[in-house]
Amino acid sequence: MRQGWDGIAAKNVRYVTLTTAGWTTLAKIQRDGGRVLNWVNIKGTWGVPAVAFDGTTAGLTRDGRTLVLGQVRTSPGFRRHTSFAFINTKHLRNAGTLRIRGDHSFDALSPDGRYLYLVEYVSQQDLSRYRVRAYDLRARELLPAPVVDKREGESVMQGSPMSRLASPDGTWVYTLYGNGRHPFIHALDTRNVEAVCIDLPKSWSRIDVAGLRLRWMADGRLAVRYQSGGRPLATVDVKRLRVVSVVRIP
Repeated sequence: MRQGWDGIAAKNVRYVTLTTAGWTTLAKIQRDGGRVLNWVNIKGTWGVPAVAFDGTTAGLTRDGRTLVLGQVRTSPGFRRHTSFAFINTKHLRNAGTLRIRGDHSFDALSPDGRYLYLVEYVSQQDLSRYRVRAYDLRARELLPAPVVDKREGESVMQGSPMSRLASPDGTWVYTLYGNGRHPFIHALDTRNVEAVCIDLPKSWSRIDVAGLRLRWMADGRLAVRYQSGGRPLATVDVKRLRVVSVVRIP
């Protein structure tokens, strides 16, 4: 799991983790002024999950009461088990730990806190090959089937997460992936455990996809544009989940 060093913000506070040998300090910091409101030491190496290379973090439930910390990868080897810690944000107390077989990282949470979405790595030699899994926190079980685009049926995907945005109500999570066969946007319906892959032109593999960002447009469409600005390279209708305009790279 990639750790989000800037932590994650909620209203007037920010949660940040600092790791030392075998321990993690979780601090609750006032955003205005930087005062440390509370802190706790947690045994193990944990971090606020970074879900895209643009620095986007996640793991906080929509009501702000629970923060999910991921187990930080400390060696290049393939993990047999992966753990996640659930922290009560009011008192900074560990509310429980989840241990799952296999090598996973945090991906998303549903707005109601029922489903925890995971990226399950399927190749020790290539960590860009993965599939999305859903864990039902109410039933305390990993759903047996991967979360796939039913139109395509492929369970294993390939790519690296470059940029991430969520819908205003937190139901949909959109992630721009690159470094695979071609760039695409993974649209995850976190309430209904469904996903759609929105393909972008194969010619985009010739540009620096790491420099692209997802941004909302005033009319509610999703735009793919360079971090430095400029006009959108592509726009996506999130209601129909399809690209409505795109710049072809020669």
